[in-house]
Amino acid sequence: SGFTRQKCAKCDSFFWSTVERELCGDAPCVEYSFIGKPLFSKPMNLDEAREAFLSFFEKHNHTRVPRAPVVARWRNDIYLSIASIAVFQPHVTSGASKPPANPLTISQPCIRLNDLESVGRSGRHLTTFEMMAHHAFNTEEQNIYWQDRTVELCHELYTGLGLPGSEITYKENPWVGGGNGGEALEVLAGGLELATLVFMDLEEDPDGDIELKGIKFKRMPRSIVDTGYGLERLVWASQGTPTIYEAVFPDAVLHLTELTNLKDSLENSSSIISENAKICGVLSIDYGSDLSELRQKVLDRLNAAGHSMTLPEFTSTIEPLEKLFAVVDHSRALAFMFGDGIVPSNVKAGYLARMVLRRTALLLRDLDAQDALSEMVSHHIDTLSGTYPEIGANKAHILDMVALEQERFIQTLERGRRTVQRAIGSGGIDQDKLLELYDSQGLPPSVVSDFASDLGHSIEVPDGFLAMVAERHQGEAKGGKKKTVSIDAEPTNLDFYEDMEKRSFLSEVVFSDIGQISLKNTLFYPEGGGQLSDTGVIAWSGKESQVVEVQKVGDVVVHSLEGETPPVGTQISGTVDDERRSGLSRHHTATHLVGAAARKILGPHVWQAGASKYVDRARLDITHHRRLTRDVIDNLESMVNQLIVEDHPVTTGFHSREDADRKYGNTLYQGGAPNYREVRVVEIPGVDVQACAGTHVSSTSKLEAVKVLRTERIQDGVERIEFSAGPDAIKAAQRERALLEETAEQLGVPIDQAPSAAQKFVKEWKELRNRVSSLEKELASLKSSDLEGEKIGNLTFYAQNQGETDFAEVQKLVRELTSGKDTVAAMGCSKGDSGTVILAKSDSVNLDCGEILKKALSTVGGSGGGKESYAQGACPENKLSAALSEIRDLVS
Repeated sequence: SGFTRQKCAKCDSFFWSTVERELCGDAPCVEYSFIGKPLFSKPMNLDEAREAFLSFFEKHNHTRVPRAPVVARWRNDIYLSIASIAVFQPHVTSGASKPPANPLTISQPCIRLNDLESVGRSGRHLTTFEMMAHHAFNTEEQNIYWQDRTVELCHELYTGLGLPGSEITYKENPWVGGGNGGEALEVLAGGLELATLVFMDLEEDPDGDIELKGIKFKRMPRSIVDTGYGLERLVWASQGTPTIYEAVFPDAVLHLTELTNLKDSLENSSSIISENAKICGVLSIDYGSDLSELRQKVLDRLNAAGHSMTLPEFTSTIEPLEKLFAVVDHSRALAFMFGDGIVPSNVKAGYLARMVLRRTALLLRDLDAQDALSEMVSHHIDTLSGTYPEIGANKAHILDMVALEQERFIQTLERGRRTVQRAIGSGGIDQDKLLELYDSQGLPPSVVSDFASDLGHSIEVPDGFLAMVAERHQGEAKGGKKKTVSIDAEPTNLDFYEDMEKRSFLSEVVFSDIGQISLKNTLFYPEGGGQLSDTGVIAWSGKESQVVEVQKVGDVVVHSLEGETPPVGTQISGTVDDERRSGLSRHHTATHLVGAAARKILGPHVWQAGASKYVDRARLDITHHRRLTRDVIDNLESMVNQLIVEDHPVTTGFHSREDADRKYGNTLYQGGAPNYREVRVVEIPGVDVQACAGTHVSSTSKLEAVKVLRTERIQDGVERIEFSAGPDAIKAAQRERALLEETAEQLGVPIDQAPSAAQKFVKEWKELRNRVSSLEKELASLKSSDLEGEKIGNLTFYAQNQGETDFAEVQKLVRELTSGKDTVAAMGCSKGDSGTVILAKSDSVNLDCGEILKKALSTVGGSGGGKESYAQGACPENKLSAALSEIRDLVS
């Protein structure tokens, strides 16, 4: 084929080329040479480059498959799609299911946040990018193609687009990721990495005999061609612009430069931006790098080329443009994230989306364009909708979430100043505290630094802080191999899937231990999928035991018994508790209907975040960015009950994973990533379809009715809906009616006037409460004026045992006494044999009330403590005077 294996004179890496070369063609061995000198014969935009790639591989017998969402709902170890192969991990790469086509080609939108703060600075980094790929899944039975054909296709693609083959190098660099690994080639031209060709034939195994990059692997029975071609890099290389942003987002960059008055600055800084990108291409600017050192190196190059700039002049020129480029990139990421159903929250993918949005909002604030975020996201939605119409269809929802998140961020900033002040006062702010403030309060480090500066404190913010945060929240931590519990028995036949109406059966005991048995076949449903297990009775030879719990261990169903345990080989008859099973089945089907109605009313971003089904009720947790209003709840309840009246059939069936994916798509997996080769699908045609292992009724009319009991926000971005179905729904409605009638009777008004009467009552109660509070303050003021303080140095010390006095009243008295300057107050009160002591001080007093009270109470058999300004504790009632005396001695 004309390729020879060579060794780079700089980095000693091996690479392949059709001509003799000294260097491998990768940074830092070479610089970008394509800026101003495009690599390809004609410039391409995103749509043109994507279509050129996909159609090329279609012509070479690859099947084009649609993209997956950017939120990786089919996986438990990552939250976002980070590569095209991630779409097929682990189910296809592990051999659990077949690929949708073989070979295939795809252009998969991906999001990576590990280089978040390099975006805009480097000229090449993006948060969102499309990884174009061609994949071949080879097995022992079917060999599609391997290394030689992969390189041949890659070379033909690029040379067909006008890139001379002699300018391409293939650098060897093994790859690991997502639990797999293998040999790999980085495809390089003009100093830019255009693609990576991975030959995946390894899977992680702590006992494996192959090690790559510090991870142990074993050889797989499959060998997978895993390629990744950067769509945006192809576009950039075809245009040769100073940065990738100008090539990929020309209209968005132009619009934002006009909005921020940076258009002239961008046009006049082309050479500066080009040199900056070239240097960044050679040097790593990942988090932890010295940005000032990078700036100086770029400046030295510029001045050597004829510019005459100081470092402050260079920084003031480049930083606004870097922020502008980052905003353009981040706003596209938000369009994809929100368009694909991510709801901002404090956990998982929602946390990452919120982090990107808040960084974008701060960058726009720095550019004095605070109100431009929705406009920029809207621009990207319009641009993307031609290729991805589902993004355009969700435009109103996406912009609603952007607006709401901006409002919440403003509120966070308003509260933030006080939070920072408290943090400084309680020990200062180091890197760990910065992370805590960001995770728990949503305060970005730049904002914390600004607030601290206003308070006269300096805080060091590490470069790449947000990348560190993103890394902490990328996905669930992977552990080692878990020990699996197993039962020495054949897999149990699950008869309840064959007939969910049947309640009695015959079987044989195949495993027996004290209080536990497994059967050859069973109708007892084991706990799982948020549904409680069945209970019932087993009988044999005139004996009977209660089945109190059922669990699945591997493929064996274990029945826990109360009563005698039958031995192996015993023929038994089993009877499932009909009332319990029917209640659980009704509420499981009702959960599917409530979820379907929520998606219909609120939008496709609604996703199941958790569910539990009980005999008399169920709850469903859904992702949604606003509280559920009364109107929404009423509409949801009405829609569900209409579906019940319409009597839709509920069908079930098993499908191979690949068939289920092909027919239903990722929305099938509301309950999480499946772990089975065969997927059981529960479908209410035209209404809902889900992968589900639970029991259900045969038609929606058997639910009779559904009544929403309550809703609540259980965490940011997640709403809980609790409801009852069937006779339990009727009982719930009757209970509500009884409560309303009782309330109306107590208020002495007709039922229809109860709400207004209650409002009037609450208003009057609040007014009385405020009046009582005012009188208590007056009483505290009068008491404080009657107390004589003792002068101890510059302090005025008040102490008194108030006896059997209301604790809240004593608190008000202490607050009144310490509202002045240089005052300390120690007050005691009692209830029965128990005494309480409060110690507080004015802000101007340099004492630690918590420590003083702790020491004083320890001398009289009590305990307590608190903060420097306020503390409280307890001791025996007859020791109160001694405790107050001890406090006085410690204060003096």
